[in-house]
Amino acid sequence: MKKQSAQKAAAFFLYIRKVDELSMMVKPIMIFLHGGGVSSWMWQEQIKTFKEAYECYTPDLIGHGTRADEQSFSMRESALEVISWIKQHAHGHKVILVGFSLGAQVAVEVLSKEPDIVDIAVINSALVMPLPWLYLMVRPLLPLTYPLLKKDWFIELQAEKMGLPNDVLNHYVADSKNLQKKTLLTMFQENLHYKLPDTFQQAKARILVTVGEKEKGIMKRSAKKITNSHPQAAGVVVPAIGHTFTFEKKELFMDMVQCFIEERTLPVELKEIK
Repeated sequence: MKKQSAQKAAAFFLYIRKVDELSMMVKPIMIFLHGGGVSSWMWQEQIKTFKEAYECYTPDLIGHGTRADEQSFSMRESALEVISWIKQHAHGHKVILVGFSLGAQVAVEVLSKEPDIVDIAVINSALVMPLPWLYLMVRPLLPLTYPLLKKDWFIELQAEKMGLPNDVLNHYVADSKNLQKKTLLTMFQENLHYKLPDTFQQAKARILVTVGEKEKGIMKRSAKKITNSHPQAAGVVVPAIGHTFTFEKKELFMDMVQCFIEERTLPVELKEIK
């Protein structure tokens, strides 16, 4: 009897060890959502850094990149696509969702629609305070300025403002020239009308919110609103930059994300949102 008990105990502990080994093989999933007017290439440096430890995915949002022919951008549909993908592919994986600008708004929408689907979220420069008056002002100008998006000199000027490195300039040129007018119009409409959903506070994820020190006041107020609306949210201001964190300070960005995932102290350069 004692021998049988010992054998059962040994078998049990062997089973536990194998379960632990298998769990270590199941990499967490990282999903990166790009900003408006660009596409998944904006995350190529982050993918190089995180791909060894994480399964990384960088979908193109509706109307962007490889999906430029889909001309009507929708925040809701974009969020539902992300949710559907997670439900189909993330079984047993921790899910980390990272969004920038328009992609950050989509990330907020995902968290608000499915509170249990994401474990960790990093929301960078998300506008969540509607500006309908601004949309009414810029709407008549968009069709007039649209042709500029096809001009090399204008594209290069925008790339410089965004802090894009030279090695991705060809991607940005292609995305700008392929962007459809209807995509531009619907993207601005969705972006400037987006409001933080009441259900956002129900999300189970740990959330990190960032905004650039040089960004407009409405962006800083949005970051504070997101941070204060969720019990597990922390917010930080990134010094000396505008709406360009992922490009201009990519090493700091990646260090920050890794620290947050591992629940370590964030880099000292970052200032807490209060």
